[in-house]
Formats: sequence, C-alpha cells, structure tokens
Amino acid sequence: MKSSHMYLALLLPLGTFLVNDAAGESRIESRDRDIEFVGWVDPDKLYWRPFIISGLPEAQFKLLSFSESTRARSQITELPAGWRHPLGYHNTNEEIFVLSGDLTVGGEKMSKYSYAYYPAGYVHGPAYSEYGATLLHWWDGDPDFEASQESNPNTRLDEVVEDWNYYDQPWTDEKDFPRWAEVMPPPGTYHLKLLRQDKVTGAMTWINGGGGGGAIGRPEVWEVHPSWEEAMLLEGELTYGECLPQGEVVGTYRSGGYFFRPANIRHGGRSTYSDTYSLFIFRTSAPIWADYFPDCNNPSDAQAGEEGERK
Repeated sequence: MKSSHMYLALLLPLGTFLVNDAAGESRIESRDRDIEFVGWVDPDKLYWRPFIISGLPEAQFKLLSFSESTRARSQITELPAGWRHPLGYHNTNEEIFVLSGDLTVGGEKMSKYSYAYYPAGYVHGPAYSEYGATLLHWWDGDPDFEASQESNPNTRLDEVVEDWNYYDQPWTDEKDFPRWAEVMPPPGTYHLKLLRQDKVTGAMTWINGGGGGGAIGRPEVWEVHPSWEEAMLLEGELTYGECLPQGEVVGTYRSGGYFFRPANIRHGGRSTYSDTYSLFIFRTSAPIWADYFPDCNNPSDAQAGEEGERK
C-alpha cells in the first residue's frame, strides 16, 4: 500500500507562535520547548492555522508548544462538523483529550473530557464528528496518516487507551498512583485520575484536582522534576511562580491556560495561590518525581543531584 505523506500549510513557521506572558502581554516568539520554559500561554490569543494531513480532511490548529529535536508538538485541534477519518494509523504516537464537541472513533463516541491514546502503527477508525470538536492533541513527531485495515507488526497494542471519560472514571486511589515524592502530602490534599502510564518509559498522563481558597501545596519550598512536565488548566484559576533566568516570575493561569516546563526548573514557591479550585491535565516524559528546595535558584543538572533536599 502506498504511504500517504503529511504536509502542513502554515500561516507562520511551525516553531513560531503567539504567546501570552505572565504580565498578560501578547507577543510572537519562536522558542524550543526542549530548552526553554513555555508558560502562561492563553490559547484565545493564538492563531488558528490550517492543519492538513494527506489522506484526511482539513482541520485547523493552534500550536501550544513544539520540540525542534523530536518534532513532537502539543496543539489544540478544531474539527469541523462532518469531519471524517478513514480506517488507518499514524507513524507517531497520538494522544487526544476532548475539550468540547463530539468525536466517534470505531463506533465509540467521545465527548467532553474523553481521552484516547493510539500508539504508532495502531489502526483506529473510522472516525467522524457530527457537530465538530475541539481537541487537546499531542503528537510525538510529525503527524501523518496511512490508510490501512491492519495495525503495523510490533505495534504496542497493550498501550492503547480507549473508552475513557473523566465523568465516568473514579479518582485514582492514592496507593495506585505512582509515588512521586520522598515525603508525600497529607491524604486528600490532591485528587488524581491516572489516564495512562507507558509500560516502558513510565511517561504519564493524569488529571489533578485541587482545592482553593488560599495558598496551595508547600509554599515554603520550590518543587523540581527530573523530567519535562506540561499541563493545561481545564477549570478554575491558579497563580504560580517559575524560577527563570531573570529570576522569579509569577503569573496566573485561567481556564485553558497552558505551560510546558523542561526538566530541572524550580516552580511553585511562595506565590502559589488560588481563590478557586483548579483542575489540570498533566503529562510527563517519565514517572513524576518531585524534589524540594528552599530557594529559587536553578543549579546545573550535576549540582541538582548534589544539592537536592527531599523534604
């Protein structure tokens, strides 16, 4: 079968996107998320661009973040009413979280806060959207599509996640969620729903719900992870600090706000605050782990290993 190769028609270069900074100012920048924090992104201030994959109907997307090295990207994809996807597969992992609308894949209807993970080579579909849909959409490389009746040999079928919806799934029991700190917070501090964890890399996708009404977490310390971390605030509001090259920067996330944080950037601290609850969807490249530090300096990787305080 002849391969169908992907091409993108873009209004701007792929690595360029309109971003909202902590002060609320909009600007166009090109930043590689592998090496630089991308945060306080307000999707309402991003450009819609044509999203065209050979073999699939045209849609549109807003780029949230992009990796120059792997070509992975996080985006918001908008499917028009009547959009259809024939049976086939992608040559890169695809992860979908429905923000609104409807998407039926292989007879399984997805609605608001439905989730699916399709590993590279996994045949899925046919798919269609009756009224249109807005997706939070992750790709591990350049999107493509190949029409096929069968999955590729050696496809990791045990990694497939389908038929998952936030409203139907209970909160994950704390003992079943991977331990993520040397000293865990008191029970009930956070509410977690684990969507998936990669059986090889440990990469995770989960939902984190937290209460508001004041300071959140451990404001006396700064948190840091050895893997990258990204998230979108689905509901609520959260003010948060980041330890960036220019020092502590504080901004407020509101519904739809997005960030991608490379490994070893300290965050949180004394400015973490919410007058409301917050509901985030998170992803990491490895099992989540948190170390805590008393200050906002970001040491080198070697120093981090020597200076880490697990509290």
